[in-house]
Amino acid sequence: MSLPNHGANPHKLYESLNLEQPAALLDFSENCNPIGPPKAIQTTWNKLLPAITRYPDPNGEPFRSAAAAFHEIEVHQLILGNGAGEILSLVARQYRGKRAVLVHPTFSEYEATLTAASAHITHVQASEENGFALPVNELRVAMETADVLYICTPNNPTGVLPSRTELISLIQYAESVTCDVVLDEAFIDWVDESLSFISEVEKYPNVIAVRSMTKLYAIPGIRLGYAVAHPDRIETLKRSAPHWNINAIAAQLGTICLQQADYRERAIQQAAKERLKMTTFLNENGCKVVDSVANFILFQPPGQGAANDIFIGLLKQGIVVRHTENFKGLDGRWLRIGMKSAQDMEILRNALAPLLDKTGGALTFISGGVRSGKSAYAEQLVRTEAKQTGGRLVYIASGTATDDEMAERIARHRLDRTDDGWTTIEQPTHIENALLHLQPGDHVLWDCVTTWLGNEAFEGWESGIPCILKPECIQEKVNTLLETIERIRKRTNQLVIVSNEVFDEPLKTEEITRTYTHLLGNIHQAIVAKADTAIEMDSGLAIVHKQRGKT
Repeated sequence: MSLPNHGANPHKLYESLNLEQPAALLDFSENCNPIGPPKAIQTTWNKLLPAITRYPDPNGEPFRSAAAAFHEIEVHQLILGNGAGEILSLVARQYRGKRAVLVHPTFSEYEATLTAASAHITHVQASEENGFALPVNELRVAMETADVLYICTPNNPTGVLPSRTELISLIQYAESVTCDVVLDEAFIDWVDESLSFISEVEKYPNVIAVRSMTKLYAIPGIRLGYAVAHPDRIETLKRSAPHWNINAIAAQLGTICLQQADYRERAIQQAAKERLKMTTFLNENGCKVVDSVANFILFQPPGQGAANDIFIGLLKQGIVVRHTENFKGLDGRWLRIGMKSAQDMEILRNALAPLLDKTGGALTFISGGVRSGKSAYAEQLVRTEAKQTGGRLVYIASGTATDDEMAERIARHRLDRTDDGWTTIEQPTHIENALLHLQPGDHVLWDCVTTWLGNEAFEGWESGIPCILKPECIQEKVNTLLETIERIRKRTNQLVIVSNEVFDEPLKTEEITRTYTHLLGNIHQAIVAKADTAIEMDSGLAIVHKQRGKT
């Protein structure tokens, strides 16, 4: 699927997908301030019109002086650009034919501008398992043979903000190996200006900090950005820039924007409030959500292929979110949402709710006799899927050591799973308790239903009548089981359930044996009805009785 590489381009998106575009659109793929430009711009606009009859100041005044005062730096540390895009292009030209390091997932313009400059790019991937934190050790190795490292802070598209300690450590190491560092701070003003690295740039001549006026001030059509660096580096960049690259209107509007302290604070608070509400909603619906500090959220719906289904489902309703097909390491499995007004965010949640209700991790049910190979087959199935989509391997172990042989088997399998990267939830008597330990994106194996039923059915035996002989008691437990399976499935990428075909030993009485067998059969049928795939194991061979889309 070939889709536009940037958000805020809905017409091309619908055209690429051959979808009919609804008359009304809500575009969450772009992440400009939903409040709109500051009112001061609107009230001053007519007064700015005479500026279009004169050539602009070649240095972009008065904006250059206003930006220098705003950051408490000297004007000769600044270069202005026709948007941060032009700045990134000017920077990339300095590394023509040289070696650059990019940390993915990240903004596509870094690679685009560096490729245009014939730079040689080393790609380093931040991992989902670590919440897309900077892979500091890998970056240190990559910088040893590189001329420049690009870091997006906070990152686009994840919204993750590296710590000041991490940045200083990398910048100092980069200096020791003669490597430059480009910090893209396009979204830092959505967090806190005190977290900007601009105040530190004077100490580090190998650093270039890039800023954009587009997002917070909602002026993408004006095209205005700037960079802060050592004066010598600024002079070098200026020699590559076209004359009069900042138009007179942009220089005036940028100056007005920097004066709007109340506007900035209101925008930051609104974005944080809506981000929290949206994060809570997505978590409650089983999505994996990255901890963002910016005015957007990156999330992964549960279930393979769910992101694409939701993306298309929203487009058909006239709602556009940001796809991630062009972000390395996300590969379309995630979606990004820009924060809008409270009303628009509620519209999005209402549209998302039924789509998320249809998604969920694939459910596989595997049954078989003792020593049939069902558990080993199930473990391999989960491992294979986890390698493709990421996420933890989680084993819910219902087994109880009733004798020395069983104790030894449980200990051996537990050790094997630990060595193979599994997180084990040990013997939850009530399966719903396992939910407390699960995370969005997990790949879960529950082994097994038979033991669970034994645990639950004979609860109360010591004090009188066991639950299995009280219809209302056992039915409540079965209902809870089936509800829990759905909740686990919603929260995770994959759920594989293992069960014996029958209980292997006679129970305490014929009545209990008959009731237990009947219950187990009904539970198996209910799980198979929910399952995408149902498999019976026979001497290590998998016999598929049901598969998604087939009967």
